[in-house]
Amino acid sequence: MTTRARPLTVEAEPAFRTAHANPYNASLYRAVRRCGAHVDDLSVRRLLTRHVDIVHLHWPDLTFLSSHRPLAVLLRLVAFFGALRVARLRGTRLVWTAHNLASHEPRSTPALRALYRRLLVANIDGILTLTADGAQAVRSLDPDLASVPTFVTPHGHYRDDYDLTVSRDVARERLGVDPRVRLVVSVGQIRPYKNVPRLLEVFTQVPDVDARLAVVGKPAGGVDAAALRALADADPRITAELEFLPDDRLALWLRAADLVVLPYRRIQNSGSALLALSADRPVLVPAIGALTELADAVGPAWVRCYGGELDAATLGDALRWAAGPREQRCDLDAFAWDRIAEATVAAYEAVLGRPRPRGSRRIVSADGGPVRAGVSP
Repeated sequence: MTTRARPLTVEAEPAFRTAHANPYNASLYRAVRRCGAHVDDLSVRRLLTRHVDIVHLHWPDLTFLSSHRPLAVLLRLVAFFGALRVARLRGTRLVWTAHNLASHEPRSTPALRALYRRLLVANIDGILTLTADGAQAVRSLDPDLASVPTFVTPHGHYRDDYDLTVSRDVARERLGVDPRVRLVVSVGQIRPYKNVPRLLEVFTQVPDVDARLAVVGKPAGGVDAAALRALADADPRITAELEFLPDDRLALWLRAADLVVLPYRRIQNSGSALLALSADRPVLVPAIGALTELADAVGPAWVRCYGGELDAATLGDALRWAAGPREQRCDLDAFAWDRIAEATVAAYEAVLGRPRPRGSRRIVSADGGPVRAGVSP
């Protein structure tokens, strides 16, 4: 809990407005509020007119570059960074959570992307990463970022955001899935970097007649839904629900699964992997980004990593592994939101207590010690 004379004021982009699409931010900031801070979704007007301690950006490329109109992008950049310059006169600091080191899909024009990057890097006072691997990656991303204090604050679990109490058998009954089959599930929005077509192709090569695959999620980012459908239709063991799934149905598929497979082509952090673990389902992922840290954090009974491209032998081995013994619940104490909120507030206070960085700084955890590896997906 903070002991400051007045509540810490935070303007986050986003804070609560995206709770319907991704509960991560809302869960974080509800917990930050429980630490005594005042949190709102970012308002340029409040930056200009009120005292704000921290502005916290999460996906700034989406915030500033998502418009197809270059003038709109330019105006967003001018409005925000102009207001930030005014707010700095009252001591405001800018913090960025580096969920991804680069956008999954290019946005706006090259010139505007370059301008955005220069403005962002020049103005960051503190960086939060979800893992130690992410902290090291940020440090090597840009020489100018090496001087910015960097803190590791994990991604929290999803156990309070979905009804994950339904039993495997009940979930299968509601979905019409045979309770005797071994079910592989891939969940979440289907984007190119998630490599879902590869999973479909590989599954058709798995000879196990009792294996089933369900691919559930809406194609986006240029993924060809018709091509996915054709791949799924080629094998009667495959079910594809290529649409946005409400939370209750998503939870049913997770609870019905024997194994969740996320065959990313590239990734830094995976909320989908943590969602599967929140449902107490074992996960197969590539040994890239921070996924090996996640495996270290929760143990080899819950996360299995593979090298290279996913193939039928790897998937078959993972199905046998998933059928092995493990605890009924995955231990996610390290991913409790109140614990993460306390670390986040400590990082805010550390940034406020430092002059704007000029020299080289080491990467630190929120309590000022060395980063902790293996604490978040």
